[in-house]
Amino acid sequence: MKWQQLVWLTLFVWVGTAGSAEGPSDQEIIDQIYRHVSDFEQQYPGTQINRTMTVRELDPKSGELKKTSISQEEVWTRVGERPRIKILRCTVDGQTREPEACKRKERDRKAPYRIFGPGGRDHYRLKLTARPGVADASTFKLEVIPRERTSRHFQGILEFSADGFRLLSSRGTIADYPLGLKKFSLELDFAELDGYPVPARSKIDLTLYLPLVLNTRVVSEAVASNQRLLTQ
Repeated sequence: MKWQQLVWLTLFVWVGTAGSAEGPSDQEIIDQIYRHVSDFEQQYPGTQINRTMTVRELDPKSGELKKTSISQEEVWTRVGERPRIKILRCTVDGQTREPEACKRKERDRKAPYRIFGPGGRDHYRLKLTARPGVADASTFKLEVIPRERTSRHFQGILEFSADGFRLLSSRGTIADYPLGLKKFSLELDFAELDGYPVPARSKIDLTLYLPLVLNTRVVSEAVASNQRLLTQ
């Protein structure tokens, strides 16, 4: 009888240990990432960078290049706000122009809703789609699912490092296109500065279309340098 009790005790301990070895649940990992990013955004709510921005305008059907603008810029970003951009130098089709010639013509629209921090869960659901050690994954990936479909909602995938939940990349679009926007995709890659993520490269590929008025594809690519984290 004692050996039977010993067998059951061993099985109980083994099952309990096996269960704990599975690690945290998907939701626990999501909560850890959420807290980590929210704390980071509170500690460093902004960045200052220099970047080289290359903007190509193309024919959406043939891909024929119509115009190329290259600008050297200084950019200040702050969480939940639109960036402030100072154009230092500008060339259009190889010719030096005034900075105004490289200024993007953008509507006076509000910044996208924040994914993390206060109010983030009101606007988005997060789903863990990859975790290290499962199906050959080496990073964590979060699917960002908007609770509403508006042009202020992001929709896509965020990738985080296995050690420390550092943001590595973002791929996605906006949940709804405003009038005149036919296609939109966004790619962001981040570098590491003192263990924290800072912008490294970005690519925006969009198509603008209004019948009989406008039909053009715009590809904007930026490479950042001299990144700084701002505490205010």
